[in-house]
Parts: sequence; structure tokens; C-alpha cells
Amino acid sequence: MAEEQTAMRRVLAPTRMVWLAICLLACAGLAAQTPQATELPGQPFVIKKTWNIGGEGNWDYLTLDPDSLQLYIAHGPVVQVVDVDAGTVAGEIAGMRDAHGIALDSNGQYGYVSDGPSNDVKVFDRETLAVVARIPTGKNPRAIVFEPASRLVFVICPATAEESRIPRRTSSGQRIVTSSDPLVKSTVTVIDADSRKPLADLLLPGKLGYAQTDGKGTVYVNITDRSQIAYFNAQGIGSHLRTLSGNSSPDAVKPAAAKSEPVDPSATSVTIDWSDTALDVQPIPKALHVFRLGQDCQAPKGLAVDSANLRLFTACDNMKLQVLNSTNGQLVASLPIGAGTDAIGYDANRGLIYASNGGGVGSLTVIRQHLTDSYAVIQELPTRARARTLAVNPVSGEVYLVTNITGFDLTHNGGIGGLKEAPVAGSFQVLVVGN
Repeated sequence: MAEEQTAMRRVLAPTRMVWLAICLLACAGLAAQTPQATELPGQPFVIKKTWNIGGEGNWDYLTLDPDSLQLYIAHGPVVQVVDVDAGTVAGEIAGMRDAHGIALDSNGQYGYVSDGPSNDVKVFDRETLAVVARIPTGKNPRAIVFEPASRLVFVICPATAEESRIPRRTSSGQRIVTSSDPLVKSTVTVIDADSRKPLADLLLPGKLGYAQTDGKGTVYVNITDRSQIAYFNAQGIGSHLRTLSGNSSPDAVKPAAAKSEPVDPSATSVTIDWSDTALDVQPIPKALHVFRLGQDCQAPKGLAVDSANLRLFTACDNMKLQVLNSTNGQLVASLPIGAGTDAIGYDANRGLIYASNGGGVGSLTVIRQHLTDSYAVIQELPTRARARTLAVNPVSGEVYLVTNITGFDLTHNGGIGGLKEAPVAGSFQVLVVGN
């Protein structure tokens, strides 16, 4: 019996070695494959640093200059400029009533700030941080986009009404609009970056939200109260408007000399009505197109563009992020995110999408974009309450969010019933997220 068992072991030994080799080869092959969409990129993301930079007032959008590694933060009456290498304030752009968005000219010399209550855009020199011009816009400018292919600045001025209604139509499709059934319109002011003149006001239906460009001539903007994304060809618009103003191309006008006086509002030569009540005959060919997001995406807020893969990322108010085909609006994926998202960041170098969720205690949703065009949430990082906007550093891969600390003044007279929550002075801070 012992001799039979010994013989059997001799037979099985080579077989076991063969299976072991096969398993090792299979494991090596799996290790060499592309990481799956659910895998973390190296290590989990954490809040690496907190920079206390102070300042007063509300804040809005953030913009990073990847060349100078400066972070621009719209913060109340100023735009704070933070050196992301040192983590300190390098300067500030003053003279705002309430700054909202910052756009940077691709030539590296100038930047543009939307100033809501002033109904204008401040042009600043990026080296001196001095305001060199003021350009009038529509009412309540918020998001702002510099479109490099056309050298136009698009300023989003959302309607101030809380609700808009889509006009009723007859069975033949004719609009039914009465005085008791008003239509909310928003304005997009188009500015020539070289002449610093407002070329036109585009009137769009509904309440506009955040806007982005693909860098190749197309501008996208959320219509928050209609769950839509509007988009238009910036180069076509620019060509027509410059022809009307006597300048056939961006190069036909030399950059304006530095000046602090505002441009005459009458310089806005054209108003183009693309709303639902507009006449069919327009002074410019209608170039507005709309993607309908459907009931699954309510009140789209943040927006980012993956121009290489023709994808749009939009944050919906019902805690979802939708991935869309940027050419036809087809839904590619829908993913869960946190509450109170005002901004989406896309890191093309690493295939990562970020949603800054300022609701509740605050969080940052990290989504991996896989090579097979699949998407998955790989981490939900707790951050801080009200950290609702962000900027991504494409060089280091770090993500920047801003918020403050609130508290109660216990020395307040009137007892507990009179206590009111208020920001703690000097507590405004930048959260630096990395892995």
C-alpha cells in the first residue's frame, strides 16, 4: 500500500507543478491588464493640506492657471490669487462688488472676472493683477468662458426669476403666449477679447447655469430650470458678428490699450433672440441647439467637457452625474454623487472626474473614466460643509476646494433664541486633495 501511495505522489507531482505554472502565468497576465474601473488610482484620496487664506464675503467659482500654477478664487469684493506651490496668497484683484467667475485668455496676458451686481466684466492684467478695463454685460453675470478658437468671451447672465414656463403650443406646433404666461429669458453677452467690445446679447429661454467650452469652437451651457444643455458654434457667431461690426476676423482688431474706463454700452450692436417667443427671422442664422436631459437629471449645475472623447459631464441637483455624448446628447452613464454640487472637474491626464458636493457635511465624489468608456465611483471623500466648487491641477493631479467655518457668538445678548450662525472671521480656507 505504501509503495502504491508513493507511486501516486510521483505521478501527481509533475501535474501539480504544471497547474502551478499555469496559475502563475494567468496571474501575471491579469496583473498586466488595464486597471478595472472600480480600482483606486494608487492610494485613496485624502485632504493633504489646508491653507487658511482669510478674506470676507461669499465665494463662487475657482480657476487654475496651469502655466503659472496660480489659483484664482472669486471671493466677494476681490479675486484672491493663490500660489499653489507655496500655499499662500500671492495677491488679489480688487474693485469688485461680488465676483463670480474667472476666465483666462489663452495668450497668457489677461483675465476676465464677472461682477454680478455691477453688470459688467472686469479685465485684469495677470502680471500686475490691475483691472485695465470694464465691459458692460447683461444683468447678473455669473459664469464666464473664454473660447480660444474664436477669441470670444461668453458671459452667462441667468434670469433672475425663480421659475420659467415653457409656452403652450397648438396641435400644429404654433406658440401660445399670453401676458399672463411670461417666458423667462437669460442673456449671454458676447465680447470680442481683442477689441474689448460687447458684440451682441444672445437671449436664451430659461435660467442658465454653468458654461464650458471644448476649446475647439463649441460652447455648452446648462439650462437649469429645463433640464437641458444648450450649445452653439462660437466661431460661426463670431464671424457673423465681426462682419456686422466691420471686423472680419479676430486678427482684424489690435488688442485695446490698457484703460480703466468702461466701454460705451451702446457698443453692443446686436440683440439676438433665441427664446421660444422669438420670430423665425433672425439677424443671424440660428445656431442654437439643445440636448434634453430628461426627468432623471433635475436642475443641472456643474459642467465639464472631455473634448478628446466627445463627452460631457453634468451634475444634476438630484444627486446624479450624467455622462453624455457631446455630439448628440445621448446618455452614456449615470452615477451617484453627493448633494449640493456646483462644480465638476475633469482631469484628462488621469481619466478622473470630480464632483464637489457642498451639501450636508460636504464630500468629493471621485469617478474613474475607463478606456472602454465605462465609468465608476471609486471614492466618496468627506470634505467640509459648503465646499461646493473646485479646480483641478492637471500637472500635479491635486484638487482644490474652498469653504469657511461657521459658529455662534455666545456673547450675543438675547439668550439662545437670538443666536445666529455666522462665518468665523479669517476662517476661509483652501482644501488640497490628493492621493
